[in-house]
Amino acid sequence: MGVEMRWIVRLLGAVILVVVLGVAVLFAIPSERIAEIATSRLEQSLQRRVVISGDVRPTLYPILGVRAEGLEIGNPDWAEADGPLITADALAVGVALTPLFSGQIQIEEAILEGPDITLVRAADGRESWDFSQATADVAADQPEAAAAEGSGSAIASLGFDEARITNGAMRFIDKSTGTDIVVTELDLTLSMPSAAAQGAAAYSARVNGQRLSGNAQIESVAGLLDGEVQPISLRVEWDGGTAVIDGVAGLDPLVLDAQTEIDASDFSPLAALAGTQLAPLPAGLGRDSVGVSGQVVLAPEGSVHLRDGQIELDGRQFDAALDFYQGDERPRLRGSLSGASMDLSALTGSDAAQGGSSSGGGASGWPRDPIDLSGLFAVDAELALGLGVLDFGYLETSNIDLRATLDNGRMVMSLSRADAYGGTLSGEMVLNGRGGNSMRGNLAFRGVQLQPLLTELADFERLSGSGDIAVQFLGSGASLQAIMESLDGGGSITFGQGAIEGFDLAGMIRNFDAGYRGEGQRTVYDSVTAAFAIAGGVLQNDDLLLSAPWGGVSGAGRADLGGQTLEYRVIPTVTRGENGLSVPILIRGPWADLSFRPDLEFLAEQELAAERERLEAEARARLEEERDRLEQEARERVQEEVGQALGVDVNSETTTEEIQDSLEDRLRQEAEQQLRNLFQRD
Repeated sequence: MGVEMRWIVRLLGAVILVVVLGVAVLFAIPSERIAEIATSRLEQSLQRRVVISGDVRPTLYPILGVRAEGLEIGNPDWAEADGPLITADALAVGVALTPLFSGQIQIEEAILEGPDITLVRAADGRESWDFSQATADVAADQPEAAAAEGSGSAIASLGFDEARITNGAMRFIDKSTGTDIVVTELDLTLSMPSAAAQGAAAYSARVNGQRLSGNAQIESVAGLLDGEVQPISLRVEWDGGTAVIDGVAGLDPLVLDAQTEIDASDFSPLAALAGTQLAPLPAGLGRDSVGVSGQVVLAPEGSVHLRDGQIELDGRQFDAALDFYQGDERPRLRGSLSGASMDLSALTGSDAAQGGSSSGGGASGWPRDPIDLSGLFAVDAELALGLGVLDFGYLETSNIDLRATLDNGRMVMSLSRADAYGGTLSGEMVLNGRGGNSMRGNLAFRGVQLQPLLTELADFERLSGSGDIAVQFLGSGASLQAIMESLDGGGSITFGQGAIEGFDLAGMIRNFDAGYRGEGQRTVYDSVTAAFAIAGGVLQNDDLLLSAPWGGVSGAGRADLGGQTLEYRVIPTVTRGENGLSVPILIRGPWADLSFRPDLEFLAEQELAAERERLEAEARARLEEERDRLEQEARERVQEEVGQALGVDVNSETTTEEIQDSLEDRLRQEAEQQLRNLFQRD
């Protein structure tokens, strides 16, 4: 018990000693002096009015120092109408304990509680947070102190082991551009032992309603504020993304050269920093996720450049070298991208990208989901693209050499070459979001495999082989269905050897059986040529010519591209020795369920037309024969009458000269006779 009691007494003595020392220290703290030093240093450094309007009292916990109620730091005269630079509920200043016993005051910590900060940029470019004049005044009045600090910055005389802002608010007003940014719920922790030392900060805030947080490190705060380029590292997090920057930066002018990594699913919070809104990006082009890494350079004129870059758009990776400029109406992007694949199906109304339920062909028709081209207005661009695969939704190409230009919502894609369906594709395609959606193309396929191409484009699987296709088209509408219904254009096809799968056309003709399929169920051909025109979504062709070992086929008809229906008549001719047998075949119905049958009505019409032509030919022959007979009779009658009149024998062999000679002799004889008669009466 004696030992225990001695420990209890010692413990109580220690507690009493701590309390006595704490009270002594509390009363030893010169609170008025500390407040005076703090306000004096601020006024001297900032050359602004600094007022502490409330009580100033010493504190022991949670910090040893002074708490001053009601802090206010003024804005310059020209910005006073917008309010003070800073007002705060309280300023708590912590000091080091040991120097107090020798009469020295060393500030270790400063806490600004509930501050309201107002930053103003005037229409003429003046800035309320510009303390350059204060720096010059301090340097002139205290040159030795300024030199000792190693910086002319207004913050050169400030230093904190830790400075904190809690539950703050800030407003940035730019009267030259009309920008107004509001920051609330601001919490900031700053470590800056001296202006020349390394500074570190951690922050969180809500900017124009969007959550923002992160941290930063600067090699020398004073050097940065004095216009020197300083090593920095910065991390920014927002609801929907993260950005990490590690490099060097300067403020006057604003420059950056840093390794940068960005991983985001939503950039709208960053756009809110400037009080603007971003147009939504299309699916496949960054709608769901965007990643950027590489060396980012911010030039003094405000342009941003990415070198050795890697860009990820909705899971697709690209190597990038890009230049980003501020345009008059929207940012402008130039450079090159290369990668494995790019998905443009959202721009063409693909079901996969839109999340709709319709497909590209068959009974369901084209997708009716609205095509959203508003993302084309997010930026203007000039890009060279080298891609492994480019997916248009219903047309997939590979090994792409593409030049893309985007100007005010109008994208022009020029393909110098691309591999497509076993052949090549070249041409131009235009997507235009101005005043409603429209698409225009001028494409040439060379040596493509027809079955996979037509299956993807039109859900038509019956035609195999390879060939060339040239097509020009123009369509407009809010959905792919509307665009297909509005198509105008034309083109031509030239196919080499191939087959029509699913039925034996020659066997059908030979057997006069519409249900005949035959071995292999295919119709082989050597070549197919045709030209077509498109108007109002309807394709018209009148000159199909198919040549085959068994004969040939001619054809004409129409395809409703919007309704995905076909009405087409082919006339195959099957050779049998020196003769040929022809039976017209009518192909009609929806693309997904075409019917093939002999066109007996057309055959009857053709036979009737042939009979009509035969009868007309016979009638014309009889008329010609009767006309020749009547002409002969008339000729003979004339010959007889002329011969009697002239007294000569006129026949078909009598020449004109002989008739003239006979007529002259007759006239001469008649004249002589008349003269003799006259003289004989006398």
